[in-house]
Amino acid sequence: MKHYATKLVFAATVASFLFFGYQCGSPEFTGAKVHMQQKNFKEALRLLELEVQKNPQNEEAWFFLGGLRADLGDLAGMNKAFKEALKLSPKHAGEIRAMQYNQWGQNLNTGVNFLERATADSAQYYEKSITSFHRAIDAWPDTALTYRYLGYVYNNKGDFDNALEAFGKAWEMGKDVESIKRSGAIYLVKGDELKNKFEAENAGPLKTLKNFEEAKRTTSKDKVKDLLGPADEVKKGPKNTTKEDWIYKTYQVTFNMDGEKVVDRKFAQPAFKVSVDSANWHASQVQYNKAVEALEIARNADTKDNETLQRLLKAYVESNKIEPAVREFEKAVAADPANKTNHFILGVLYRTISRFDEAIAAFKQANTIDPNDCEVLFDLAATYYNWGVDMIRVSEEKGDQSEAYKAKFQAALPYMERVSECKKDDPNVWETMGTIYARLGMQDKAMKAFDQADKIRKGGK
Repeated sequence: MKHYATKLVFAATVASFLFFGYQCGSPEFTGAKVHMQQKNFKEALRLLELEVQKNPQNEEAWFFLGGLRADLGDLAGMNKAFKEALKLSPKHAGEIRAMQYNQWGQNLNTGVNFLERATADSAQYYEKSITSFHRAIDAWPDTALTYRYLGYVYNNKGDFDNALEAFGKAWEMGKDVESIKRSGAIYLVKGDELKNKFEAENAGPLKTLKNFEEAKRTTSKDKVKDLLGPADEVKKGPKNTTKEDWIYKTYQVTFNMDGEKVVDRKFAQPAFKVSVDSANWHASQVQYNKAVEALEIARNADTKDNETLQRLLKAYVESNKIEPAVREFEKAVAADPANKTNHFILGVLYRTISRFDEAIAAFKQANTIDPNDCEVLFDLAATYYNWGVDMIRVSEEKGDQSEAYKAKFQAALPYMERVSECKKDDPNVWETMGTIYARLGMQDKAMKAFDQADKIRKGGK
């Protein structure tokens, strides 16, 4: 590769010394200038290297040596020579800066061109781009932009560790916000990879646990059997009743059935647990926490960047940092009150930490912005429903028979009825609606809703 701009700067400076006179020097220095005039640069380089060894105070020799090293591709050697020249005198500071800048710019542009050409089918351009960016760094080591572009190459190539190192250097050197954003995104990817690996390695136990948790919530006798298989033991209830007790010894639970419905559950001790290898899960949490740290910095630098906000939300949720997520989305809805999505997400976050009043308010605000959004209606109904379920749990723990929860189910009902119109084929909607009807003593409607859920699951409409 030829460095025409650098050579022009250097050649002009050399000419000023060769044609306008200079004081006599050592044989090596004199010989070097003669060889430069004759364009015998390799010999000139050899003599200049001898000169600076013998006369390290010769600023001009260091300067010429730096220029020749640049032309021969030794950019690290160029900077070393220029550094020695500047220690002795600022005489050539302007020319030195120009040569460094030109070398940097040429290699940066070359690296960008290779990066734009690089694909999975032409991966050699990644390596060429990396080489060019490293040469740009050699030419001008204190430039954050070069490290950012180097990070882009590694990121696109899938070499996340080197990408993080490059982006980290760009942030360290120049507080480059784009680089800290990219770092946060990579940490999320690494966290997801480890989480997915954890789930794949523990697929069996996790499915068992998921089925058990779902079975604990369902009101359908058939669904319990689908999830847990046949009971280990079935005890019939009194004559002329449809009551049964299904005992699952492995799961340490007994389901009390009445007809086709689950009416109660009794859990034995010790509680059912599954054994999983959580090493990759813990490793994923390390990455998610690093994502939070990086993305919080990026978010603070640009509070209007919605892409960063969404990534930060994921990092918070994956690392179970719900309270900080709430604070971020409170700020987001304050800054942009017309943004339905942010109100919706804030509602989900409030509900996650049982701040039901605030969750309802957030969902209602989203519903005001778009009254026909079925997902908003569903989550509004679900929040009232969850609130009612939570009140039942608290009452049971206290041992009282309060029916205050009914007000929440009553509030959920009109929203869930609207949802059943726009989610007609979702059995979970009908099952939830059936549970609400049952809690409110509306048994006929409850049975119709449960029947509709069963019909949909069996392939009917």
